[in-house]
Amino acid sequence: MDHAARVARLQEKLERPLLVASLANIRYLTGFSGSFAFVVAGPQSFTFITDGRYGESAAPLVDAIAGAELVIHSGGINATIARTFTDASAVDVESAHISWEVMRSLAAETQTRLEPTVGVVEDLRRVKTPDEVEAVRAACGAGDAAFDQLAEIAAAADTEGELGWGLIDAMRRAGGTAAGWSPIVAIGVHASVPHHRSGTGAIEDGLLLLDYGCEVDGYQSDMSRTVWRGPGEDVEMERVYAAVRDAQQAGVDAVGPGAVAGDIDEVCRSVLDRYGYLDYFLHSTGHGVGLEIHEAPWIRSGSEDILEAGHIITVEPGVYLSGHGGVRIEDTVVVTDSGCENLTLSHKEFHLT
Repeated sequence: MDHAARVARLQEKLERPLLVASLANIRYLTGFSGSFAFVVAGPQSFTFITDGRYGESAAPLVDAIAGAELVIHSGGINATIARTFTDASAVDVESAHISWEVMRSLAAETQTRLEPTVGVVEDLRRVKTPDEVEAVRAACGAGDAAFDQLAEIAAAADTEGELGWGLIDAMRRAGGTAAGWSPIVAIGVHASVPHHRSGTGAIEDGLLLLDYGCEVDGYQSDMSRTVWRGPGEDVEMERVYAAVRDAQQAGVDAVGPGAVAGDIDEVCRSVLDRYGYLDYFLHSTGHGVGLEIHEAPWIRSGSEDILEAGHIITVEPGVYLSGHGGVRIEDTVVVTDSGCENLTLSHKEFHLT
């Protein structure tokens, strides 16, 4: 990852200093993966602020950026940040990532005017470089590897939580460096809750909904599959599955450069409407994926985001019948010059063999 080039692109956009507080944005700019840092970036300056825990690991990252300065703070962090504002009449602040209380405390330390702003670094992050695409591809591959082992993982688990840990272990062995989040594992009626909190629910035959992913080099994957384990059948869930599968494929087919995100959402909804399940689609169709599991562009109703080559998004329609069950199918796809490439390769057969 060429972090120096990213910083240069940011500086070209800036008219005055920007206080970067999002750790994801700081990782994008520098490669820093610790838990405490701030950056003050100006058109011709770059100050990286952290504490003594991270001084040694941050130093080579900062040295790789021309003209950058590393500040190890001690005492009040707001005073340390404010000292970097001395020559500026105004500073933009990532207001989506700093609380009102911190803004008040910071303002008390400086005469510089603080202006709230959003999306400056995030806009740079939307289009992924080939290196970023390969990191997401590797993370998706680890998720696929775990799904390939689902029958064995489920057979060895007694509860939803244990099955989730089995998925995490399989992704780790396939190259994942961290779990993106605690996997959603929903058995039977639990699948009617889109973000069911997996716990002690017993593993049993029947409906099983999974939503999980992992990280590779900080970049995320995201996938959902719904399967039927063991004997028996559920005619209603078979029909729901067909509806979601068709809607999801239509959504993927609509992805390409120039596509409007809201139109992709509408494509999925129109298919579910034809099946009579539109009222049971309880969330948006998708979102961007990168250093964060949910980031721009947003694939939802009314979104005017225009897709570009290099955007990585999910397509994940779902139908949820309260008290019965639910189905969600989700792939992570990258927009290409001519359409899209699906980075999630796991099969979409309803019956698990």
